[in-house]
Amino acid sequence: MEGYFFQLIAFGIVYKMYQAVYVERLAWFLFAILFIPDHFPLFSTTIASRFFIFSLMCIFILKNYNNLIKKIKSFPLKYSWGAVLIGFIITSIADVRLKLDFVKIILWGGGFFLDNFLVVFLCYNLIKTFDDLIRAYKIILLFFGVLSVYGIYNIVTRDNFYMSIISNVYGVRDLAEVYMSGRDGRFRISSFTWHPIYYGFVLGMGILMSLLLLISIKLKTLSKRVYLCILLGVIVNLLFVNSRTPFFSLIAGLLIFLVFGLDLQKKLRFTFIAIGLSSILLTSVPKFSEFVNDSLDTFSSKGSKLEGSSVEMRNMQLDAALLIFSKNPVTGNGIDYIITNLGFSSEVENRVSDSDFAGFESYLYKMLIEQGLIGIVSQTVFILSIMFYLVGHTVRSKSTIRKQFAILNIAMLCCFLLFIFGTGDLGTFKIYFSILGINLKGLESLKMKEQAMLAQNAAILDV
Repeated sequence: MEGYFFQLIAFGIVYKMYQAVYVERLAWFLFAILFIPDHFPLFSTTIASRFFIFSLMCIFILKNYNNLIKKIKSFPLKYSWGAVLIGFIITSIADVRLKLDFVKIILWGGGFFLDNFLVVFLCYNLIKTFDDLIRAYKIILLFFGVLSVYGIYNIVTRDNFYMSIISNVYGVRDLAEVYMSGRDGRFRISSFTWHPIYYGFVLGMGILMSLLLLISIKLKTLSKRVYLCILLGVIVNLLFVNSRTPFFSLIAGLLIFLVFGLDLQKKLRFTFIAIGLSSILLTSVPKFSEFVNDSLDTFSSKGSKLEGSSVEMRNMQLDAALLIFSKNPVTGNGIDYIITNLGFSSEVENRVSDSDFAGFESYLYKMLIEQGLIGIVSQTVFILSIMFYLVGHTVRSKSTIRKQFAILNIAMLCCFLLFIFGTGDLGTFKIYFSILGINLKGLESLKMKEQAMLAQNAAILDV
């Protein structure tokens, strides 16, 4: 009965997505991605996020049928983005398990693309102007406020009834309870999301997004206080995620923005606040100091006493992945080969994959084993095209806000790459590329605004 209740909620969200336009539709979509966990099948074998992404794609096609080709042509990363799709299709064609079955090839190769890369294009087209982006950011950060409030409830009560209900309904393991019990040596929260480490990445994106509103945009005093409170709540949640990779990837992103995105006065202020906050946490919260020290030990050969990988273990995983890669180096072994053929499971007791692979704690291993050189090259080209695009905006910008926003996006990209190569993707593609799609349209809008102002000034000078 409860399963039907969640299905009705899902259909209700899709209906609201269909009725809404632009920012409102984007808000409903991201609400679904953020608040409906992805580790359980919502409809038979259909995972939640795939259902919402597929629904958004269908709505987009229905609403934009007459100018669909025009929208694709106007997408700034269309060629490298399309190359990723072609790469997955080639990998699936070469997958001996699919036996050249056209339907399976589309479902596997196209399905992986839909799950992870399609949203960058869809969300790009849900924003029209930079003002739309600001409005979308405000709504999304309010969602982060709700996530952090429930996360604080998790901290205080050591209970996550939402995930318990969903786990009971769909008969899946309650990972929230597992991690809050401290069985891996740490108490960790996940709020409305399916996994603490994934939640840590989501929170990192929220912190970086908040910088746009708090530093680059002039807000009313009351609004600024609201978003400062949300930022504080998000930081508290991140500390209780108690995971290294989200923490260090966020630090890297913040450093990029600090060094390249702020003027000297703001650099000094930002640095002073960061040092002050870190000093308070290190001296007054012993567990935070212990966590930082143990995290730094990860980079030693012995590793830290926290459960996870040392440098030595990473090298073992890489050697094992390269061995499988050598069997089919060009096209890889196919989508989901790690789970279906090597027997990997996120639940250790159900895992039959070789112990050398441990937890497959890097997206690199998935690329090597499943996607081969075709996937590696196509996705590398895509990532490089994003970076060159963002750097181009940084170099050619005539306004401070466009330059700052481009650098903020570089910080987000670096944070994302460090995370997926540091601990695996864990479903982060859909949230990162959704945000990236929004940001790309924001940058395009700022560029057109600059060009219009330059043309206007030139016309005045001609007169």
